[in-house]
Amino acid sequence: MRTTYLFIFIVLLTFNALAQEIYMSTGNNTTSYDYKSSNESDENLEFRSGSGTNFEVGYLHSFNNYKLLYSIGFVYNEFSAEASGAGSNYSWKTRYMGIINKFSYNLSNCCYNTGLNTFLTAGFSTSTFTGGDQFINTNYYDLEKSEDFLGVNLQPFIGINSQYNIARNLKLTLGYNFSKAFHLFNNSEEKISYNTHQIKVGFLVSLYR
Repeated sequence: MRTTYLFIFIVLLTFNALAQEIYMSTGNNTTSYDYKSSNESDENLEFRSGSGTNFEVGYLHSFNNYKLLYSIGFVYNEFSAEASGAGSNYSWKTRYMGIINKFSYNLSNCCYNTGLNTFLTAGFSTSTFTGGDQFINTNYYDLEKSEDFLGVNLQPFIGINSQYNIARNLKLTLGYNFSKAFHLFNNSEEKISYNTHQIKVGFLVSLYR
């Protein structure tokens, strides 16, 4: 875990020299699981979406007169879901931390530094499992050593985001993303992926006055 935090710090510090703005956002994840069991028991389960938290902080750099933006940062996600079947109830809440990269294309005709701007955004994050809980009826299980959730989590996404200037060097941001997250290097016979609708609100601060 200390190695992960150190890597995140070094990456963010490296891009600080190139960044024009820093940003922070938080919001809600609504997640449904795609689960494939080794014994086809998933066919008897009825899955339902769960709610979790997302948090992101990082740096932003612009190209081509603010028409194209690139940002890199640290991301935290909770992916939760519920299911029922054969008289049993299940719930999961998993937590991931990692690095996010994204490009945003400005769809607006007005100037970047005035008024409202809307962006089409696409990117991906790579993260690692930091912990999770599972309940089967009233029984609790720690998912930290579960092979189903270990490994690198790759999360490509696409969305639309808006920025509104509320001060000279401060913008309010609001966005929606849809992502499909799945595990790389998962040797388990059981496979899990996450379909997530993400709403987030935040602030963007210019480093130049």
